[in-house]
Amino acid sequence: MRKIFYILTLGVLFVSCELETSGNDELDGYWQMSQVDTLSTGGVADTREALVYWGIQGKLLQIRFSETGTYLGEGFMFRFNREDDLLTLSSPILHHLYKPDEPINDVEVLKPYGIFDLEEAFAIEELNDHNMVLTNDVLRLHFRRY
Repeated sequence: MRKIFYILTLGVLFVSCELETSGNDELDGYWQMSQVDTLSTGGVADTREALVYWGIQGKLLQIRFSETGTYLGEGFMFRFNREDDLLTLSSPILHHLYKPDEPINDVEVLKPYGIFDLEEAFAIEELNDHNMVLTNDVLRLHFRRY
């Protein structure tokens, strides 16, 4: 009788649990921006000490930044779409910890983070378990998985 109970319980667990995934594969995760290349000049900037992080999960991308190494509680949120080797960010908002979020209408606040349009498209040049390289018309952004 006990065996039947265990078998039925196990069967119910397998039937009732459905594993949902985002389909983002290795894109999901927490990424630290490590280098920015300026395409027009060939300039290279090491950005590891700037402490800029991209968190990606589901259909949301969050940019957090800290110049002191502490959690600031604010950042930017985007919806994103990935089609093959193209990552498109859209609907940017300024995310606050203790007050309502604000839609972003002026792209100037996003430019220091490599985003030059309110709907920005990046070509995915490299994406694996350790590194991500994204390119738009102006910059090449290098990330390491954090």
